[in-house]
Amino acid sequence: MEGSLFRSEVLDAPSQAWLGTVRLATPVSTQAWTVAALLIGAAILAWLFAGHYTQRVHVTGLLVPRAGLISLTANTVGVVDHVAAAEGDRVVAGQILVSLSGEHTSKALGNTAAGVSTQLQRQAGSLRQDIGDALTLRDKQAEDNRAQQTLLKDQLAQIDAQIAIEKKQMALVQDLVNKWSGLVAGGYIPALQVEQEQSALLADESQLRSLQQQHAGTRQQLSALDDQLTQLPLAVSAKLNELRRQLAQVEQALAQNEATRASELRAPASGIVSSLLVKPGASVSLGQPLLAIVPDGSRLQAQLLVPSQAVGFVHPGVEVTLHYQAFPYQKFGLQHGVVRSVSRSALMPGEVTLLLGGGTPPSTDSLYLARVDLANQNVQAYGQQQPLRPGMALEADMLLDRRRIVEWIFEPLYGMGHRWSSGS
Repeated sequence: MEGSLFRSEVLDAPSQAWLGTVRLATPVSTQAWTVAALLIGAAILAWLFAGHYTQRVHVTGLLVPRAGLISLTANTVGVVDHVAAAEGDRVVAGQILVSLSGEHTSKALGNTAAGVSTQLQRQAGSLRQDIGDALTLRDKQAEDNRAQQTLLKDQLAQIDAQIAIEKKQMALVQDLVNKWSGLVAGGYIPALQVEQEQSALLADESQLRSLQQQHAGTRQQLSALDDQLTQLPLAVSAKLNELRRQLAQVEQALAQNEATRASELRAPASGIVSSLLVKPGASVSLGQPLLAIVPDGSRLQAQLLVPSQAVGFVHPGVEVTLHYQAFPYQKFGLQHGVVRSVSRSALMPGEVTLLLGGGTPPSTDSLYLARVDLANQNVQAYGQQQPLRPGMALEADMLLDRRRIVEWIFEPLYGMGHRWSSGS
């Protein structure tokens, strides 16, 4: 190189240190951990943004027919005298299930309900006797009137015959008087004899008028009898209607008294007794649920008791996983269903007790009823389809809100931002 005091070899020599190239050595384990951390971080990010979590509500319930349970309630205040069925028994329509007694005892009167029934029965018997007497009297009066009608008609016929005879006799006497009047002028017949015939004619006329008056009087009597026969059924009918109305009132009072004194509750339809809430000797109030019947041939559905704090997110179409206590899900798997409807008002305590078959409610909070359509009416167990039965207890998880995991994590921030925007 021209113009340089040193050769090129001298200038290149310092670049090569006598100790060699400096290198930073990294352990293999550190590299592995770094790669693992990066992979784990990527996996966590992927899980946060791609993963989902579904909010669940755990509830309890049981299987019931879709048509609903038939609830048998007390129709009076009293004491359970006899129970003719047990839980699980099959009953037929019209079968006596529960007998209630409403007897009340008074210190002064003793068994008041029995005494009232006795008095009412006596009143009913007296009214029935009055009705029978009224009917008998009506028939007798009608018979007497008809007999009197027959007699008056016979009298009219006799009077008519006498009138006809009297008229003929008067006509003969009148002809005789007319003939003799000419003979008197010629001196053939004494005038006294003609006068006697004329006097007889006047007597006949008087007799005729008397017969005609009798005829008119008899005709009037016959007309009055006709009116009586016409009015008699109406008058007796009005009296009978009043007596029968009184009898109906007494019989109604007797039936009500007997119903409160002793009543029998019958099965309105055939089915299975799913819950029995009373025992012999228990006191019951009017309208108190006594037992429930599952009607025959009804498709099953799940009825779930949803607490009030979770019911806001429950709506038709929500998916449900079911765990039947009779078929543990650990062995037979989960069953599925879809919410069909949700009650708009909370259940009454008596309704919850009836639904649970007399069991204790799962919560003291207000409970709402959710009806769930089942995906299957059977459970696969040991290679066979086992049918589900009404009254089976179950637990369920209601799948309410499905979101990405990152949304659940940042939900408080979303809430704060929403409140901030609402406040501004």
